[in-house]
Amino acid sequence: MDLTARYPLNGHIPREVRQPQTVEEVAEVLREAARSGWAVVPWGSGAHQGIGHAPTRYDLALDLTRLSRVLRHRPANLTIRVEAGMRLADLNAMLAEHGQWLPLDPPFGERATIGGILATGLSGPLRARYGSARDLLIGIRVALADGTLIQGGGEVVKNVAGYDLPKLFHGSLGTLGVMVEAAFKLWPRPKAEATWAFGFSRMEDALPLTLSMLRHPGFPLAVEVLNARAWEMLRGTLELPEDPGARVWVLVRAGGWPAQVERIGRDAAAAASGAQVKDRLTEETASLLWSRIPDIGFLPSPAPRDGMSVRLGLLPSQLAEGAAALEAAEEIRVVWRAHGTLGLIYAEGRGPMEALLQWADALRSFALAQGGHFTILGGPESAKRAMGLWAPLRPEAEVMRRIKAQLDPEGRLNPGRFGWA
Repeated sequence: MDLTARYPLNGHIPREVRQPQTVEEVAEVLREAARSGWAVVPWGSGAHQGIGHAPTRYDLALDLTRLSRVLRHRPANLTIRVEAGMRLADLNAMLAEHGQWLPLDPPFGERATIGGILATGLSGPLRARYGSARDLLIGIRVALADGTLIQGGGEVVKNVAGYDLPKLFHGSLGTLGVMVEAAFKLWPRPKAEATWAFGFSRMEDALPLTLSMLRHPGFPLAVEVLNARAWEMLRGTLELPEDPGARVWVLVRAGGWPAQVERIGRDAAAAASGAQVKDRLTEETASLLWSRIPDIGFLPSPAPRDGMSVRLGLLPSQLAEGAAALEAAEEIRVVWRAHGTLGLIYAEGRGPMEALLQWADALRSFALAQGGHFTILGGPESAKRAMGLWAPLRPEAEVMRRIKAQLDPEGRLNPGRFGWA
């Protein structure tokens, strides 16, 4: 099999694939590409290549998965520096031996690499407690389009004030430079964990629980809300509670010292007075469940032609209205989940493309009317072009264009990912 066929994007394959094993080799590949005028697309596992627009030019696939070493781990300082091609799952397996972890759980996290997570800025349920990768990132090393290596931040949690290079590259979709190394602050693994599931007939009945967890002093690890379709998908492979009358399920994940965990569970049960089902999951079931929840609401890459995935940003108190808007279109089969304490909703819709575009347009209008935001995370490129990826369009977009022009003046790194060269 031709190696280039393993790196398709929007029906196109690159002229060439490179798989460097060192940072210096990455820099040399970029210098060669600059001399040839080739457009470069950085690759990790490929799990998140569907985020953003498809590149307008695609000559070279730069596969970073061979850059997968731990460069420095300081357990006493709770910091680590790794190469960007390392898989998150492998990193956390190593850290478990020290009772530590990098508490990130993005979609398709079993495959996702550190560089891919940082480039897309995607996060999962653990964001409720630990924040996103942006909040854990303390240092970065990047190869620019001309092969120049630059570094920002460091390996201590506090650095001197100045230009925050790590946060600049977080969420940049590989358009500003190729991330080759990253340093993070780590967290101790919780001494104990538990997960409770609550089933409700209406989203309105679930709000007292989700809003109480937002203010809870025990800081739950995650509070996720799922619609009935999402729950049934999970029940197909897991032993989860069942109730045909439950249209919304809320999962509360607690972690910390045992007394802290039990307090969160008691308070959650007390706040869930309107729940039809209250159940504490077994440790094995909970572990499997949390490994699968981040994928809900996301489409694989390449996206199917009858699917679209979107994200709505609302206030936590607006989740009931958001749920109603998501399920208003009868032609669309919708699976969704929400960060109950953050107001972020991730939804996947399946149906005829014309109906999907109408569904997405209605959701965008709803989010803007609520003072929130709307993003298309996945779908056919034609749908993305028709709708536009983000709303509202913020004034920072012009700043982003100027930064791109400074760091990549020839527009050769992932050109067009944000809708401009």
